[in-house]
Amino acid sequence: MGNANSSAIFLQSEAKPACAIPEQSLSPVQQFPEFAASSKKESSGSRASSRQIRRSASIDEDGGVFNRLSESFQRISRSLSCTALDTTGHSQRQRHRNLRPWSRVSRRRWHESTLANEHLLSKTCWPVTKAESLFLPHFPVDSIAESQYAVVEHIANGAFGKVYKVRAGERTTAADYALKVLSKSEIINSGAIGQLRDEVDIQTICGHHPFLARCVRFWQNKKKVFLLSDYLSNGELFQKFTKFPHELVRLYVAEIALALDFLHQAGIIHRDLKPENVLLDEDFHVRLIDFGFARWLSIGTRTRTICGTLQYMAPEILAGEPYGHAIDWWALGVLACRMYTGEYPSLDYSAYLNKSDQIDKLIEHGRPRKLSTSKKLLPSSVDGLPPEGQDLLKRLLEIKPQYRIRSLLQLQRIGLYKNYDWDLVRKKQILPRNMINVESASGTIEQGSLADKSFAEFDW
Repeated sequence: MGNANSSAIFLQSEAKPACAIPEQSLSPVQQFPEFAASSKKESSGSRASSRQIRRSASIDEDGGVFNRLSESFQRISRSLSCTALDTTGHSQRQRHRNLRPWSRVSRRRWHESTLANEHLLSKTCWPVTKAESLFLPHFPVDSIAESQYAVVEHIANGAFGKVYKVRAGERTTAADYALKVLSKSEIINSGAIGQLRDEVDIQTICGHHPFLARCVRFWQNKKKVFLLSDYLSNGELFQKFTKFPHELVRLYVAEIALALDFLHQAGIIHRDLKPENVLLDEDFHVRLIDFGFARWLSIGTRTRTICGTLQYMAPEILAGEPYGHAIDWWALGVLACRMYTGEYPSLDYSAYLNKSDQIDKLIEHGRPRKLSTSKKLLPSSVDGLPPEGQDLLKRLLEIKPQYRIRSLLQLQRIGLYKNYDWDLVRKKQILPRNMINVESASGTIEQGSLADKSFAEFDW
């Protein structure tokens, strides 16, 4: 059988002399010297592939050695040529990336761009500028949103911009909103980017509360940041009334206290409670707005940052001492005092009222300064209030925070709220309209109209 097989192979080789293989077959290197010469110039990967081909050729001595050898060589050539082309393209892309390493968002946009592939149609996603990337991802870049609103009137001014009343939709189904327009350059120069992010996060998380303003939408363009909130038609707390009946004060203090307690339980301190930040909705219920000074602060912890409005700052802030959530309850006491009497409490720092530029004089060399109270903290007109109202002011305007009312539970235990139905307050079933008389109303709010200008027509 061995001789028959060998003769059969020999006869086949005679039929195809071009592929003749002698009985003592040569190695592929000896048969193809040009292949051996080229293999010396290959990369390390190609030399390993050549050795594998030689090994397979020495084991298999049938008539298909040449065919398999040529096919393997062609595959190696194709892979080497493709690898070289891809490496060139990768180096070019890497050079382009290194030229403009602006931000993580820019790199993501570059990967999404088809300019990186020369075989596809161009679909450019330009890298973002630094002024945009600093506010991402909290504030998406959205130019379409601007065309959906028409500016109606100017409402107020803020630290970094202005607030406008805007209208969305047709006149028959129009909805009004308050749009806060902030300057990016002023925010960046003041280092308030993190503060703005906290403000948006707090309003987004807590906006479902019935006595907190809801942030509907927020976005940015090239120069501005936009915050869209609910529009509260009855304006600021003291913009509608000159006098507050006793029952109305009790209701408003309860509604503000519910909002403060909700924030504190969520680990948030407001730090800027004042009449300008307490607005009235269409039913005259209160809503807290403007969380620009708010920050995350767990119950029991303290901070030292001096911020807020001077007339409503607690004594521990002005003394430069660490403070906690009790400062919001002091500010509520000042609000209650003004609603009852129209006057501020009397403290020794009253000379600094309306002079916020001199607040640094209250702290000397970074050390706390003691603030002593006058003999009579409350205005003399407090004597004409009901005893429950006097007790409320005394308990909220306590100089030492450890003796001050600083929780909703403590407020519910005083005489003013004895047998008071707090569930009705939460559900807004106690109507302020029933407590408002003609003498207390001070008239409607007058604002300058801007004749419903669109974003494109309006000069920001």
